[in-house]
Amino acid sequence: MKKVLITTGGTGGHIYPALTIAKELREKEKEVLFVGSDYRMEKEIIPENNFKYIGLPIRPFKNLSSLWLLLKAIIKSLKIIRKEKPDIIIGFGNYITVPVLIAGILKRKDIYLQEQNVEMGMANKLFYKFSKKTFLSFEKTFNSIPLKYSEKVILTGNPIRKEFHILDKKEEREKLKVKKDEKILLILGGSLGAKNINDVILNNWERLLKVSNVRIYWGTGKNNFKEINEKITKRKQNDVIKPYFKNIGEVMAASDLMIGRAGATIISELIELQKPSILIPHESVGQMENARILEKNKSSKIYRNKDVEKAINEALILINDDEELKKMSYNLKKMKIGNAKDKIINELGIWRNR
Repeated sequence: MKKVLITTGGTGGHIYPALTIAKELREKEKEVLFVGSDYRMEKEIIPENNFKYIGLPIRPFKNLSSLWLLLKAIIKSLKIIRKEKPDIIIGFGNYITVPVLIAGILKRKDIYLQEQNVEMGMANKLFYKFSKKTFLSFEKTFNSIPLKYSEKVILTGNPIRKEFHILDKKEEREKLKVKKDEKILLILGGSLGAKNINDVILNNWERLLKVSNVRIYWGTGKNNFKEINEKITKRKQNDVIKPYFKNIGEVMAASDLMIGRAGATIISELIELQKPSILIPHESVGQMENARILEKNKSSKIYRNKDVEKAINEALILINDDEELKKMSYNLKKMKIGNAKDKIINELGIWRNR
């Protein structure tokens, strides 16, 4: 049986595309091993999905002690590769992948990379020259890659969970018992939440309660939920406030408009579901470039962190403008480029005819 080593971690935006590929490989009877950090969220999420997981002592590269940990992590990665003997290695970005990719190159393993964002991250910038293939989510990313390496990169889109390709808005609204004249506003802050978005929503909660035809689904993030839940004493009967939604695909499909961050996975899910959005990008992790892709396509509106109040005002106007929402949705349809998961799987050098 062929074995694939996947290295990823840090945020859901890196982890969930990796899990999407891993689950498909498992269905195709390939063995999958994950290597990530010994302290970030991947060490819990990946074993919960029944994959073997090994954590490394790796931290952001900020001082001498973190460089010493990098060296230790490279040595441990070399031992892992020697023991596990993977046929290929796939990196999904973030500094956490660096020791495994270095070890893979030293061991002369075939390296594949997947970039979720418009702006290529540090780890993938370091290693795409050594990769067998690098899979891009957005066409614009090609602009940052020298022509001599163009044969190494493929535009595939970002792999998202299988259910996103089959969800239907009408069916999901029926499941949630949404009335014909009722609108759903989905508010998300990413896997850990976004405090500034949550604070402004909280400050405007009484005002939101008065909009009778809008049902709110609010994913606060696990770090903010307890405080928010204690402060909200009133809510409309159908409003739903949770740390996160296990059925996020169904809720997003049923919604009319989303407010939230602009992580790569969210952008890809919005495109697949043709969902209009108001985006408030995190300004230090490349999300602004992601958001601008949708803004340029007239399928999203962007507000900065200091303008969340304006974003809410916009949302309450836009959610009842059916004509504009239809236009935004249609513009997203033109951005769909097919099933990224299948494109990536087919390019991996683990099949008999390779």
